[in-house]
Amino acid sequence: MAEHGLGRSALLDAAAVLMDEQGIDSVSLNEISRASGHRNRSAVSYHFGSRDAVVRELVGRTMTVLDAERNALLDHLETTGASLTGRTVLEVLVGPFTRQLRTEAGRRYVRLCGQLINHPRFIADPREIISANSSVRRSARYLTSTLQHLPPEIAAERASQIAGFIVRACADQARLLDTDPLPRPVLGIEAFTANLVDVLLGILQAPSTVRAGGRPGVTDPAATARPAAAADSS
Repeated sequence: MAEHGLGRSALLDAAAVLMDEQGIDSVSLNEISRASGHRNRSAVSYHFGSRDAVVRELVGRTMTVLDAERNALLDHLETTGASLTGRTVLEVLVGPFTRQLRTEAGRRYVRLCGQLINHPRFIADPREIISANSSVRRSARYLTSTLQHLPPEIAAERASQIAGFIVRACADQARLLDTDPLPRPVLGIEAFTANLVDVLLGILQAPSTVRAGGRPGVTDPAATARPAAAADSS
């Protein structure tokens, strides 16, 4: 390919492979330029300015597509008057992300997201994922009722755990799928997604033994029964 045909996309593609193999903090701008086919060592600096900007652009180009897909699913459900149960909303939230596991490039993206969770320069708190996407914010509003049995501080903690768990579970699956030979049997993507939704729903609906104010207490048997009953109807 002639160098004049190499632009931002080629640099991002090269960066995705290198950062997946070496880690986001171990790849230099010169390495990205060389791997993309550019002879100009300043190509990355010219197009992006910094390595962190490359990472944000890498995440953003796929995140935008996933955000649009989720919003389209929510629009359809709202327009048709479908029942937006906790399970349905979690399926909307998780499905577009787990479908990235179908392709090599998608699995790289998922693993990149796994590197960014709790990275001090990118996602210090998994709850930041919620504010970054309009579709995730919409989904979170529908899930609020699922957390009503919890004290506010516990509900906030569960929301953070959910966001982090989705990314970490999918990143682990992406690594597993590209391991040869496989270290253990692997669920198909549809089964993996369904199981992930089951686990997330359990996290949201589980009772808490922590009282308001963050003090541990004795579980109220009646409170334990209510989320279990809700799970049966979801």
